[in-house]
Amino acid sequence: MQYKTHLAVTYAAALPALASTGNLTIGNTVALGIGTLFPDIDHPKSFIGNRTGGISHSIGAVFGHRGLAHSILGVVFFQLISKWVLNYLQLPPEFADWFIVGYIAHLVEDSFSKTGVAWLQPLYSRRIQFGFKKLYYSTGKSSESLILGVAMAALIYQVMQFVL
Repeated sequence: MQYKTHLAVTYAAALPALASTGNLTIGNTVALGIGTLFPDIDHPKSFIGNRTGGISHSIGAVFGHRGLAHSILGVVFFQLISKWVLNYLQLPPEFADWFIVGYIAHLVEDSFSKTGVAWLQPLYSRRIQFGFKKLYYSTGKSSESLILGVAMAALIYQVMQFVL
């Protein structure tokens, strides 16, 4: 899934939770967006990979795309790192929670791709595809464009409801 689709789907799904819990802040919204892009740090040509240079190349070379960064172990590792970084920078700890919500949303979204995600790496490398190989999208194809369009429509509607 391309970065713009990840952002649109994650924001469309999470905006009601942000708004209804009183957490609709710029900081939480930014953390959610960074979280939803972050798992693709293992792909040098991804949106985040293009902006992290050698880090992305190193992670991709060692673990591959949709490797450890696309697993439960990756969620736990980056949750701990995000909490440490936020504490070090003296930023609100709830940013880490919304970062992880975005991170997990990315993995769920990728689980609906044709190839799925190996959630249990490194213990179990079999990929899980949530659509049972019948309901899926392929990156950059019309199926993803449809998902982006629906997510954008939902997001626009929600922004009009919650923000305006």
